[in-house]
Amino acid sequence: MKVWIGSLLLVLGVSLGAQTSPAHNWHSPSEVVKKIKKNFSDINSYSADFLIKTEDNKKEKQMRGKCFYKRPGKIRYNFAEPEGDEIVSDGKTLHIFIKRLGAVGKQDLTLDRKNTSGPIFTTNSPDGLNRLFRKYHYKFDTIEQPRSMGDTAKYFVLDLDQREKIGGFEKMKLFVDSESYLIKKAVATDGRGKVTTISFSNINFSEEIQDGVFNFHMSGNAKIVNNPLVSEN
Repeated sequence: MKVWIGSLLLVLGVSLGAQTSPAHNWHSPSEVVKKIKKNFSDINSYSADFLIKTEDNKKEKQMRGKCFYKRPGKIRYNFAEPEGDEIVSDGKTLHIFIKRLGAVGKQDLTLDRKNTSGPIFTTNSPDGLNRLFRKYHYKFDTIEQPRSMGDTAKYFVLDLDQREKIGGFEKMKLFVDSESYLIKKAVATDGRGKVTTISFSNINFSEEIQDGVFNFHMSGNAKIVNNPLVSEN
């Protein structure tokens, strides 16, 4: 459960930026990263549809649903597939409910943490993005930046390589919209070759989201696993 949760949160933690007018520096990936972080710090709230695909030893799996974010650090991921799964945080405590296991991972986000599955705890937050770019080397994947990826938009494409091989995702590729600086898609690969891709659509920055959305209501039959993301070492 620990590895699955940590890996999923790593991807979720980096897959949205913010909306703003572009100020391109096509020769410098650091300028793109600065823009991503600055833009996300200006977001108050959003909702979006998400799609997560995993490929592991020729086996494919798909997860989808709707997510919500509200400053500071409040998130909710409602899964339609697999139906009933949830990831919810009020900014202080993170709950991960896996329906088929009847289990809830309850993570105290105020604890000191050493995570072997990935560096993101405060997912979809400015702190999460800052931590990501501290833990990974990053560069453009090719000289041609930005470029078309088959649709009408153009993207900056960043390759990320884990600075210290501590488990979780060792390599990532981020697709950054060159007009909005949204990270529209992230592709992550772990040390065993498992590939996880997350993409977002129908992003809405104007939806009014009440604080009550980020309250977790637990089934009385669910088993609680406390602090599954914190390593003892």
